[in-house]
Formats: sequence, structure tokens, C-alpha cells
Amino acid sequence: MKSDPQRPADTTMMGVVHDAFRRDLARARTALTTEPYPAVEQRKAIAEHLLWMMRILHAHHTSEDEGLWPMVLRKNPGAAAIMATMDADHSRIAPAMDDLEAAAAGYADDGSAAARSAVLSALDTLCEVVLPHLRREEDEAMPVVSASITAAEWDTWDEEHNIKPKPMTQLGPEAHWVIDNLDQARYQTVRELLPPIPRFIVLNGFRGGYRRRATATWGPGHYGPKA
Repeated sequence: MKSDPQRPADTTMMGVVHDAFRRDLARARTALTTEPYPAVEQRKAIAEHLLWMMRILHAHHTSEDEGLWPMVLRKNPGAAAIMATMDADHSRIAPAMDDLEAAAAGYADDGSAAARSAVLSALDTLCEVVLPHLRREEDEAMPVVSASITAAEWDTWDEEHNIKPKPMTQLGPEAHWVIDNLDQARYQTVRELLPPIPRFIVLNGFRGGYRRRATATWGPGHYGPKA
């Protein structure tokens, strides 16, 4: 029996995606503060991963700003205050993302202690603004979202803003990044979002590439999606 599309939106995936950001921001800081510090290949892999993750974060915020928040406000004008807070958070986070991108790009070509320290400084500055935002969004904004829009409306937003614009070559690695080290219950939630054929392609066709990338970035033993 299919779930009622008019039930309140299930915002579980928001926390799942946020945890992927938290996980790799922490991984990056650990890698950059633990001796021996990353050698050339790992240094380049970390720099590229941070740049890649900032592109994901930018797209994540854009999908909310252009799609989710306006939808919630149309359905629930009383949500204006928390939506304004989310917008303000995004505005504060954007310059910190730019600074991390600049530092990571420099670190890719410069293995000096100064370049590594610049990435750490930018990473810490970003965490100071983005980590409280992620928690505030989960604790304050998502309950309002769930009370304001239906599951069908959430799914429409997700399809139009987070899935349809991306080719499979982009969705595949992002999916494995999201499920990396995810607990079994939430892994099943993510897995069931995909229809059977795309699920098989994503989970099997992109697993090896993501595993190699994760190993190059963080070292062996850091990749663990539930299979």
C-alpha cells in the first residue's frame, strides 16, 4: 500500500545530508592536524574534495532558497521569521565557503605549512557558521517545513531542484557520499528513495569509484556504506 502523498513532509533526508557535511568537515580537520601531514597525492585529494563539497553545499542552499523556502512561505505565511533566519544564515555562510574554496585551491598546488594552515583557518571559520546553521535548520526549520507542506510537495521540490538538474555521473558519487558510514536505518531510507533500476546503477556502478576516491582522500578504512 502506497503512503499517503498528503501526509506531512518527511524531512529525514535533510539531516542525512547535513551529517555528510559534518562528517567530512571533521575528517578534513583531522587529516590536516594529524602527523604525518598529507603527502602530495592525499593533499590534492583533500583539496579537490573540499572544493567538490563546497559545490554541493552551494547547490544545497540554492535549492532551499529558490525552491523550498518559497514553497513553505506560500503554504504558511506564518513561517516568515524562521525562513528569514535561514536566509540570513546562508548569507553569513557564503563568504566562509568562498574563503575555504580559495584556501583549498591554493593547498592543491602548495604543500607548505602556511598553505595547510590557511585551509585549517578557513575550515574553522566555516564550521563556526555552518554547524550551528545545520542544527538550527534541523531543530527549528524542518518541523515548520513538515507542518507546512505535504510529502508530495517535498518530493516535487526534491526532484525539481536536487535530482532532475544533475546527470547520473553527478548523482552517483553524491549518493555514495551521503551513505558513507551511514547507519543501517537511514541507509534504508536513502536506498528506498531510488526506483529499482536507478538504485542498482547508483549503488553498484559508482561504488568502486567512490571507494577509491575516499581512500585517496582519507586513507583506507574510511569508506563504509551499508550494502
